[in-house]
Amino acid sequence: MTLACTGSGFQVLAAPALKGDTALARYEQAVADFDAKRRDRARKGFESLLQDPGLPADLQDNCYYWLGESHYARGAWQDALGCFLKVLEHELSNKEEDARLKLALCWQNLGERDRACAEARALLGRFPGSDAAPRAKRLLERCPSRD
Repeated sequence: MTLACTGSGFQVLAAPALKGDTALARYEQAVADFDAKRRDRARKGFESLLQDPGLPADLQDNCYYWLGESHYARGAWQDALGCFLKVLEHELSNKEEDARLKLALCWQNLGERDRACAEARALLGRFPGSDAAPRAKRLLERCPSRD
């Protein structure tokens, strides 16, 4: 069984057969699939990894992030939101700044401007000099001022 994060929780899906490869090798393959625009295959790879009890904790947040990206790429904003929120549950995630930017963009795409603005502000508050900061600043230019 595989879990897919959605905006309203998790959905159980049939899992593809697991290979004997290491979790890291399977993770790298799923990222390579995503980069090669094989998004369905990448999504299935990340879902399979997240179901694997042997997945190292330091790869869980990355799997949620890339699974969120695969949903985002197909315009499934609610599904992407669920995954990006899971990234934030991991303390010291190396994907937090990127997940916060994508959360802001998901909220924006869902017409939730106040939530998008709040998330962009949160990103800039925690990561003012990050690579994601310029996009967050551009998003904030369209937000009502906070007096």
